[in-house]
Amino acid sequence: MAVDFSVVGVFYKTRVDLGQVKGNTVGDIMQYLYRTDPNFYYTSIVFDQNTIVNSIGINHPTPFQGRTGITYPAGFYRLAQSFTDPTPNPYSVWQYYLADQNGIRRESVGDRSFTQAPVQDGWSIVWRLVTICNAPTSLARRMRKLVTPDVQASLGMT
Repeated sequence: MAVDFSVVGVFYKTRVDLGQVKGNTVGDIMQYLYRTDPNFYYTSIVFDQNTIVNSIGINHPTPFQGRTGITYPAGFYRLAQSFTDPTPNPYSVWQYYLADQNGIRRESVGDRSFTQAPVQDGWSIVWRLVTICNAPTSLARRMRKLVTPDVQASLGMT
């Protein structure tokens, strides 16, 4: 009865025995790792009545090799979201994915907090920090010079 758990960008991957975890949600597993793995660290905040992950950090006590073969130095690797009020443009948020024992992505309810998302034996959990534009960026004005008027109109840039 195990779940694979990984965090993209901070080079963390582990297997968690669900029999050791008190509960079966993504949040229960993260709390278990926080308590039992001295190298795993995360923070969360409450936003709009939902608990969201704020940052995830991993201490690598020795140099290590990433999946592409690059060797990284020992140290603390941390990524944090930038979702605040007012919302900046662009902003970054933590996102998790669940996959079943066959590697097929499981649908998760978009407004379900990680503290409520159930996980089953053999599944995997992947966290990644994603960047989202909530409006055109300053690059949009420069792009107008490169795009013909008819394409601008079809893209709603006029």
